[in-house]
Amino acid sequence: MNILLVLHTLGNLFLLLSGILLIPFGVSLFYGTREEIWAFVFSFIASGVTGLAFKFFLKPKKEDITIREGLAIVAFWWMFCALFGALPYWLSGTCDTFCDSYFESMSGLTTTGASIFNDIEALPNGILFWRSMTQWLGGMGIVVFFVAILPTIGVGGHKLFSAEAPDLTTDKIKPRIAQTAKILWVIYLSLTAILIPLLWFGGMEFFDAICHAFTTISTGGFSTKNQSIAAFDSLFIEIVIMVFVFIAGCNFILYYQLVTGKFKKVLANSEIRFFVSLMLCAICLVTLALFFFDSDFYNGGVKDHRYDTFGGSLRYAAFQTVSIMTSAGYCNADFDLWPDFCRVFLVLLMFIGGCAGSTAGGMKVARIMLLCKSGVRELFHVLRPRAIMHVKLSGRPVSEDIITNTLGFIVINLGLFGVFSLILTIFGTELITSFSAIASMMSNVGPALADAGATKNYSGIAYPCKWVLIFAMLVGRLEIYTVILIFLPLTWKK
Repeated sequence: MNILLVLHTLGNLFLLLSGILLIPFGVSLFYGTREEIWAFVFSFIASGVTGLAFKFFLKPKKEDITIREGLAIVAFWWMFCALFGALPYWLSGTCDTFCDSYFESMSGLTTTGASIFNDIEALPNGILFWRSMTQWLGGMGIVVFFVAILPTIGVGGHKLFSAEAPDLTTDKIKPRIAQTAKILWVIYLSLTAILIPLLWFGGMEFFDAICHAFTTISTGGFSTKNQSIAAFDSLFIEIVIMVFVFIAGCNFILYYQLVTGKFKKVLANSEIRFFVSLMLCAICLVTLALFFFDSDFYNGGVKDHRYDTFGGSLRYAAFQTVSIMTSAGYCNADFDLWPDFCRVFLVLLMFIGGCAGSTAGGMKVARIMLLCKSGVRELFHVLRPRAIMHVKLSGRPVSEDIITNTLGFIVINLGLFGVFSLILTIFGTELITSFSAIASMMSNVGPALADAGATKNYSGIAYPCKWVLIFAMLVGRLEIYTVILIFLPLTWKK
């Protein structure tokens, strides 16, 4: 492991972050208080000075980034980025403790959307903008941005890109990884630019439209309102957000193929077909459950009549299902009051997540497809042991290495889910809260059930549990291997 190279590259990233912090600083100058402005000034200086020190005083002899350095750079970058990103919350006094500040920062950068704030609307606009911007940066991945604007990284850029986005779909749009990263960011920026005026024309204030556009395209879910999307009570806004979080939950490479006229490739993509089919089936099931069991809904002892009609049930079921499965975590209703079937079903959808190559969290649809297809193949082998049967995605055989990697990923994911949940119960967290919160954190969704439900937050969680949740967010965002490998001695040996 070339430690100097890791620190030197981190220095470049810290300088990039320092420049980015000037944007919320400008927003604070326009809207903010004195404490908020100085919090961003200090954060800008701290990140910039650290970056300069790492860049100019720690110069490596060799500058070739191997897979080990790539893993270390990405993992440590997210940890330190959350550290510097936490400073505005802490120094401005919006968070009482550093633990809460780091929790909010990591939740933003990992696009989890879990919050410790009891009154979001009381926060200064500069802080609200920074919350939303961290999710927008974390959605596509700031390391991918780094690779896009610094093509001189060369071969090492592929290692960083792979560690940042370790999805099953390894197809590159362009031969050079920097060109691929640039195209992905152009698509990301274009979708954001389209969404802002749509939300503005739909009735949001311009500031709210920008913030929600950031957190929609990133499938992050931070809102400027305490009641999330329910605060706007607008069917138009809900439909627009539902459409765009679905778009963000699909593989971004498909949009490049659409623009370049490669329609056959898009239609042949089995993952997107499975994703759409699963989404529609899930919406139908939740809608029927809401409609036929609407007599069970009482909100504060008062009968909730929003689900009396099929149209009303469809509205809330569709939005909440799409929001949860794409890991956006927006809420237009308190789904924790829904029937147990709906609650459990939504938690299961958290585990699945969106498509590979998207901003969505979860284990990804492609992995679930491989799990199901490999399971069917094993059943077939019981009847015909000598038969040769390939597992295919989009008509192409998948190598046994990828299948083994996928099964290993799912096993480790579920194992960590169990371990993290048990740790939360040790510190007195209620059982349903523990399991649903860990599922939500590892899938980067945000809201969970019980004490961490749709209308609640994570402020009441014990501090040791918050650090477990922070680690679960990071593990989920970097898809386990990137984080776990840096703790293995083998990674650091020559």
